[in-house]
Amino acid sequence: MRKQSPGVAYFEIDDLNTLSFKKARLAENGIVAAATFIPGDYVADDFLRLLATNGFRFDLPTYVIWEGNTMYLTGASAIKVLAELRQRISQFRISFDYMAEEVIAHATGDRRTSVFVERFAAMGAPWHFGVNDLEALAEEADMTIVDNVRTAELHRRYWPGRPLDATIYEYYSLCTLKPASAK
Repeated sequence: MRKQSPGVAYFEIDDLNTLSFKKARLAENGIVAAATFIPGDYVADDFLRLLATNGFRFDLPTYVIWEGNTMYLTGASAIKVLAELRQRISQFRISFDYMAEEVIAHATGDRRTSVFVERFAAMGAPWHFGVNDLEALAEEADMTIVDNVRTAELHRRYWPGRPLDATIYEYYSLCTLKPASAK
């Protein structure tokens, strides 16, 4: 929403309380968000129906940003979201972040990383899903990997010589997928 472009429609689906909080923070900072905010649970509430009833055009090229979500889902739910997008949107890319399985299983060998994950669980937001084989996930969803990078690699690339003080970044990645049949 910070880099709005003419002719581009923005949609955001989230919990009503979260959307209300975001809208209030934007308004407090004088930011006019030209977005359609849609209250709902994108996993339980049929997010494609929510989009359709709010003016989303499935025939237009689409870019989906799915950030800060996959670790809270099950693998089956993540695959379901990807499959539903692939089945309904004619042309799209999706970028999302994910944690490696070792983070979810508290098996990184780094106590700080385990404590970080435990804090989310203590807040009622446990992490369930990690990815170690993005190719297998993409194949199961009939998708192709466009890009995939660990955040630690980005740190080393853009801030060479600057120490990376948290192990979790070795296990935290960003990727972009597209439908396997897309050009």
